Amino acid sequence: MWPLKNKNFYIKYIEDQYIPPYYEKLVTNYNKRTFYTTADPPTETPNTKCVSIKLFPKYLSPTFNESQHTTVKRVFQKDVNGCAIHIKSKIPVGDFLRKEYSKKFRTSINRSVNRFEQCLNYSYKMISEGIEKEEFHFLMETLRELLIFRFNQRNEPNDVLKNYEYYYKLTYKLMNAKKASMFVIYHNNKPINICINHHFNDILFISIASFNHKFSKFSLGNISIYKILEWALANKYELLDMGYGDLEYKRFWSNYTYAYENHIIYTKKWNYSLAANIEASKIKFKNFLKSHNVVKKMDRLALLLQKPNTALNNGTQFTIEDVTPYDYENLPSISLDSEAFEFISKAVYDSIFLQSVPIDTITVFEIKAPSEYLLVSPKSAKKITVQQ
Repeated sequence: MWPLKNKNFYIKYIEDQYIPPYYEKLVTNYNKRTFYTTADPPTETPNTKCVSIKLFPKYLSPTFNESQHTTVKRVFQKDVNGCAIHIKSKIPVGDFLRKEYSKKFRTSINRSVNRFEQCLNYSYKMISEGIEKEEFHFLMETLRELLIFRFNQRNEPNDVLKNYEYYYKLTYKLMNAKKASMFVIYHNNKPINICINHHFNDILFISIASFNHKFSKFSLGNISIYKILEWALANKYELLDMGYGDLEYKRFWSNYTYAYENHIIYTKKWNYSLAANIEASKIKFKNFLKSHNVVKKMDRLALLLQKPNTALNNGTQFTIEDVTPYDYENLPSISLDSEAFEFISKAVYDSIFLQSVPIDTITVFEIKAPSEYLLVSPKSAKKITVQQ
C-alpha cells in the first residue's frame, strides 16, 4: 500500500473550520497576527507518517508541529493563485473604495449599484444570525437552480451540484452556528443573486454564488461583493477571501493576491522519505508543465472535445429595435407577473438597463405571440422579436 495520504487544507479550513494537527501555529501575513494556535494540551495528536497537504494559502505563515523524527517539504504550486480584499482600516465603504481603488473602478461600481437600484424593485438581505429551515430550503433550492442553468450554459461540471446534499447539510449547520452566512439580492421579493459565505476568525470567505441570468446586464456579482464588503467593514473583518480560480471579477476587486503551496510532512524512515520525494517531484513536474502552458492547452482541448448540451445550453434568442410611434391602443398588455412576461423577461430587463428607466414605468404589449412584443417606456418604444 502506498504510504502517502493526500489532504486538502483549503477546503477543510473553509468548510469545516478545521486546522490539521500538523500545524502548531498560523500567523497572518497581511497583519502579522496569530490566527491559530493548538490547544494546550493538543486535542488531537498528529499521526505523521507521510501526508501531502495541498492548497495551503500563503497569506498564512505556518509553524509546524514537528519532532526530531519528522520533517517537512514545502513546494510552491504554480498557477494556482488566490484573490482577496484586505480590509486595512474600518471605514465606510465609500471611503474604502476611494482609498483602495482607482477612480475608473469606483465609477464603474457606483454606476452598477445606482443603475440596479434605479431600474428594479430591489432589496438586500444578509442572513448571519441563523436561519429557519423553510427559508433555508427555499434559498438553497433557488441557488441550485441558478447553478444548474449557469453551468449547463458553460457546459462544465460543478462540485457543489455533484455534492449538493453535502453542501446543503453543511451550510445549514454552519449558518445556525453563526459560522456561515447567506447574502441575497431580491427583485420584487424574489431572489436573483445568492452568495454563501463562510466565517473563520476575522476572515470572510466568499464561497458559493450564482445569479439569475436574466439580470446579467446589471453586474449582480459586483453588487454582491460591494454589499458584502460593506457588511464586512461594519463587522470588523480583516480579509475577504475570494479563493482560487482565474475569474475576471476576482481580479477586478482584489487588492491582495496570494499563492498556494503544498506541504509534505513525513516521518524520517526510508519508505516515507521515498514517497515524500516522489510526491514533491510530481508537483514540480506539474509546475514545469504549467510554465510551458501544457496544462492550459490540454484543458482547452478537453473542452473542445466535449459534446455541447444543446437541450440546456440554448436560451431564448431575441432582438430589440427602436420603433417609430406605434399604435398600441388595441394591443393587449402583459402583466409583469405573468408567465407570458417571463418568456421575454430577459429582453425587458436588458432594455430597461440600457434605457435606465424604472421597471414600474414600462408597459409590455403583445403584437403577435410568441414572437413579437412592444415595450413602451417614458423614453422610447422598443420592438422585441423572439427568434424561433
